[in-house]
Amino acid sequence: MLIQALASAFLLVALAACLYYWFLAVVGLRIPHPVPETGRGAGHRFAILIPAHNEEAGLAQALNSCSQLDYPPEKYCVYVIADNCTDRTAAIARAQGAICLERHDPERPGKGQALAWALELVLPEGPDAVVILDADCCLDVQALRAFDRRLAAGEQVLQAKYVASNPDASLVSYVAGVGNLVENDLFYAPKSQLGLAVLLRGTGMVFHREVLECCPWQANSIVEDAEHTLQLTAAGIRVHFVPEARVLSDFPVQRRQLLVQRSRWIGGTFRLCCQRALPWMVQGALRNDWVRFDLGWTLLAAARSMVLLQLLLTVLLGGLSVWLAPGRVSWIILGLGCGLVGLQGLYFALGALLLGLKKSRLRLLVGSPGIIAELLWIACRSVLSGWRKAGWERTPR
Repeated sequence: MLIQALASAFLLVALAACLYYWFLAVVGLRIPHPVPETGRGAGHRFAILIPAHNEEAGLAQALNSCSQLDYPPEKYCVYVIADNCTDRTAAIARAQGAICLERHDPERPGKGQALAWALELVLPEGPDAVVILDADCCLDVQALRAFDRRLAAGEQVLQAKYVASNPDASLVSYVAGVGNLVENDLFYAPKSQLGLAVLLRGTGMVFHREVLECCPWQANSIVEDAEHTLQLTAAGIRVHFVPEARVLSDFPVQRRQLLVQRSRWIGGTFRLCCQRALPWMVQGALRNDWVRFDLGWTLLAAARSMVLLQLLLTVLLGGLSVWLAPGRVSWIILGLGCGLVGLQGLYFALGALLLGLKKSRLRLLVGSPGIIAELLWIACRSVLSGWRKAGWERTPR
């Protein structure tokens, strides 16, 4: 029956995703993360690029974190890209001692365009590597030393650990914080250890200048980080996850913030997945290039809210199968689907355990299903409108 065939197809994808998550989780928990040790200290000169569009409220904090880095001041320089700003972003950048690059191009707005423009100005200054940091993020004091060690060990593209600095602020920030910990420690860290694909995450990205020269920044979509990862992989360049270097940011605390941020990201990711995920997996299989295959699969698996939405659709289809075509096959599909939902719940609980189950967080953990349900609704809306290319909308502060 058609409904059973469709439910079975959904079930196989959901099963593959869940097994992939748990395999990586076991690797992440059992295998230590090696940190390169080199005799070199502070050998690389860094340019820290901070793209900023009307970021006067939080920019000073990001710049303060850069001024406090445990790295020789003469070995790094901070640039703020004041992109089509109408507030005091440029004035704050200069007052904090950063070099301000003002860009006025209302016909071509966006982070990707701003980065491409700024890199053409910064690279001739001679940095060995470029760090890209969002204006609402702070670099950990040891970050440049960690990047320096990795670059000295031969790694050319790095992704720092993106950490929620306010997981206890609200239910919204708690769920986002747990999800982010899972993504860092149980997904990207083990993938990097195993030599599998790691997606850039927009902030805390580091590029050796040779990479930027041979593979210039050309990604301009809403998910420019994932798009640029595809370009790098096509050129044979790996992204390495750096768990010992952290980028901290306040995560959304209000539902309105969550709606804007996740709608933008899920919509862009859905379009990219539809266009690129399956072709990359097919090409990887045909070429026996499993990193390419894994990158295509990662585009799908990294979007956990979409995977969970697809899993719930599996349960719905399984229920319809039991109703329309009762029998052993239909009950197996429904039972396995419900079991996978439970497995995903345990996966989230593992993340909550790793974040820490202090008394004040138990209430947040109990209330988490409501926020997860909202994330599923946002994913549903974003998928249904996914082919409509939306412009960038600032997350409310």
